[in-house]
Amino acid sequence: MKKIYFAGKFNKKEDENLSLFEQLKDDYRSKLLKSPVYLTKPHPNLKITENTIYSGPFYCEEASNGDFTSTDCDAIIKAEYKAIKQADILVVVFDTCFSVGSIVELSWGLDLNKEIIILYKEEKGAYQIKSEYWFAILNAKLKNPKTLVFSFKNNTELEAHLSNII
Repeated sequence: MKKIYFAGKFNKKEDENLSLFEQLKDDYRSKLLKSPVYLTKPHPNLKITENTIYSGPFYCEEASNGDFTSTDCDAIIKAEYKAIKQADILVVVFDTCFSVGSIVELSWGLDLNKEIIILYKEEKGAYQIKSEYWFAILNAKLKNPKTLVFSFKNNTELEAHLSNII
């Protein structure tokens, strides 16, 4: 059974009138898990398919006091590093919402010699890799030539890539 960590900024609707589940329902991971409920806090051995386990990230991590939070930075970074360390594959999704966290997670995956797959949303630009993440993508390829890189133009193409991965 393979464990996959899916790095990328959460696609969360910023509407306080919606529940956290409703705010996260359009995130690609909620669709993979078939419910945003599973994306909100850690669930052990969370299966995506019969042979694939989702290892993270989760919107809320367990804080030192036992509560689930999205504001305890120390708890978040420790939990996400541990999940990447335990994962077999790191999938990094770079869309149009810039995410420093995703670059750090990619760096951890490279340092831990993980199998890495990068999916990036194509943008207009002069560079060969049409993404503001081009530098991080090429750095990953330099550090680990086995890193796989795929572009996508829309959510349908992203979902197709993700289906092939899982």
